[in-house]
Amino acid sequence: MAGSYPVYGIVYDTDGTTPLASVTVTARNESTNKTISETTNTSGQYVLDLGNLTGSWNNGDNITVYLKYQSAEKVVTFTIDTSTYPGGYEQDLTLVTISVAQVKLFTAQNFLDFFELKTYETDAENGIKIDKLILTGQMAEKEIEEDCNYTFDDNDGSYYTQTDYFDDVADYRVFTPTKRPIYSITSLNYNVNRDGAADSWDTTGLTENTDYTKNPITDQIKISSGTSKMPSDDRPRGWKLVYTYGRTVPADIKLLAMFDTAIKVGLGTLVKSKIGGHKSEAQDFMSWYAEYRLKVINRYRNQAFVNT
Repeated sequence: MAGSYPVYGIVYDTDGTTPLASVTVTARNESTNKTISETTNTSGQYVLDLGNLTGSWNNGDNITVYLKYQSAEKVVTFTIDTSTYPGGYEQDLTLVTISVAQVKLFTAQNFLDFFELKTYETDAENGIKIDKLILTGQMAEKEIEEDCNYTFDDNDGSYYTQTDYFDDVADYRVFTPTKRPIYSITSLNYNVNRDGAADSWDTTGLTENTDYTKNPITDQIKISSGTSKMPSDDRPRGWKLVYTYGRTVPADIKLLAMFDTAIKVGLGTLVKSKIGGHKSEAQDFMSWYAEYRLKVINRYRNQAFVNT
């Protein structure tokens, strides 16, 4: 059915009272999968004329109106009924906060901007679903961290806290933390009770470079032979190490994570166009990319940890 049919209303923030300007609202005709989008004005008002849809609209079509803004979204679906709403359809939209898992090495918006993509909700024909992007990105980052033997931070400069317990062996007091790279050591304490008694940790702790040293490459902790701060005998859980771990995300690791994710979701051609380093006619792109990936990984694998 040709002709104008406006869908209109006001977009409110999650508080339900604050109008939001300059946010994009999209309508999709579920019968044709075609969409149109408009931006709210300074008063938070939007108007979407379904007459501008490719293929227009028909009475009885289901229309989905939606928007995403920062960490919130709103989705509403209605059926065109010209007998009840002959002059158009009014629908105010109040955002609802969404809680979704994130990728540590890049944000979904980083990915969309870098590859010049849209979300599925905005472009159902060519867009990418955010939940699929995040799930695949988490797989890619896990592989990168395992290959580097590093844990990177969570995209906002935060690190992680870990407590490890080590058995005391008199002839070999070298301990390997379960997480790395170590960002900072909070405390290293020894167990003052004998084996069989409840744990009781000394209150003063050991001092780095006096009572113990940390290898800057392997993060291994070595108790100094001259320290007097020792468990009373060889015993399980003789030592308690509390530390923070993680590494700031370098630009090349962030880029590699986005490339790996794109390839996993079938966007290898976009990676090839963006990466710009594959010149050989004799070598296929994926073989070249495997070499490129290894070079990036090797910059961090078994290297000294320095935060920047």
